Amino acid sequence: MTHNLAALDAWQDEFTQLRHHLHEHPELGLDTVNTAQLVAEKLRDYGFAVTEHVGCNGVVGQLRRGTSAKTIGLRADMDCLPITEATGLPYQSQVPGLMHACGHDGHITTLLATARYLSKYGQFDGTVNLIFQPGEEGVHGAPKMLADGLFNRFPCDMLFAYHNWPHLDDGTIYLQSGAVMASSDRMRITIHGHGGHASAPERTVDPIVVGAALIQSLQSVVARNTSPLDAAVVTVGSFLAGAKETYNVIPDSAQLFLSIRTLDGAVRDATIKHIDQIAQGVGQAFGVEIQCEHFQISPAVINAEQPVQIAQNAAREVFGNQVRTKFDPVMASEDFAFMLDEVPGCYALMSGGKNKPYVHTSKFDFDDALIAPMASYFVGIVESYLNL
Repeated sequence: MTHNLAALDAWQDEFTQLRHHLHEHPELGLDTVNTAQLVAEKLRDYGFAVTEHVGCNGVVGQLRRGTSAKTIGLRADMDCLPITEATGLPYQSQVPGLMHACGHDGHITTLLATARYLSKYGQFDGTVNLIFQPGEEGVHGAPKMLADGLFNRFPCDMLFAYHNWPHLDDGTIYLQSGAVMASSDRMRITIHGHGGHASAPERTVDPIVVGAALIQSLQSVVARNTSPLDAAVVTVGSFLAGAKETYNVIPDSAQLFLSIRTLDGAVRDATIKHIDQIAQGVGQAFGVEIQCEHFQISPAVINAEQPVQIAQNAAREVFGNQVRTKFDPVMASEDFAFMLDEVPGCYALMSGGKNKPYVHTSKFDFDDALIAPMASYFVGIVESYLNL
């Protein structure tokens, strides 16, 4: 794996130390106060015009060169996960119960390295907007920045971001048009039965039995209601009923907690509709009320063709033939999708090591060797689109 910007190699130790500092001091959700402050200070040092508190703790750094009206956006996420770190690294998290288990510390560092290079050496004509987003992990940080007028205040013709992803081929970047990551929806299903003594089930309407029947029926959503050519996942993550270790009481209610993932908007809508229909049918059969509450986490990540072409060309300058242009989408989700619904763009997956611990686990750590080449990739995108 090679890249074409020697200055980034010279800064490797400095940015590695910065990444380790971020790793030691993770911040959760939208509460990325200190991280945002550090980002803002670095961007100002590099000569960017900085706007803080965009959609809570979001930060946007803007750099203008020349007279062109063309604009481009690069984005990194800043939040951590509620996981206790078990890496044993000398720079492991100093915050109990929190860690950067998804590599957002590396994404921040990559974008700051890009910022420094563009400020000092960048050859472009137009405006670069660097977007640092809080709250990617399921708390709608992107929609909050959008609601605060992100793209009205900082227009972008195109938008680019990446995610490190273990278990992909070493040294390889993955870029394709269309779906890259799945949508994510959650559903809470509440079964309102009628409880009683375990010795007299005939006097009850047992919500546990109803829930078990519903779980079985939900298997048909993917197996019989979704085309084999379409991707969909429906997972019952929790089935809660009764008090812990209660043996002789049938509860009044039970709850199922579902995760729903698809790659297509129409399939997503149909999947949610089928779940609701099945739940109401089971409820009618057992004579109970079943309530379905739906919560959208993010749409699918859909890359646009022109930005992907620009990204692929830039990637080949850095990674040579280690650019994968056709691959199976990942069924995990990413709220960068909300931004891509507003502005065409490209989301890349970069191998974090084929045999490295997976993201969202207690032993994951971002590979510092990715900082320079991924910053080089971002610089190539900027200089290609905002060419002189």
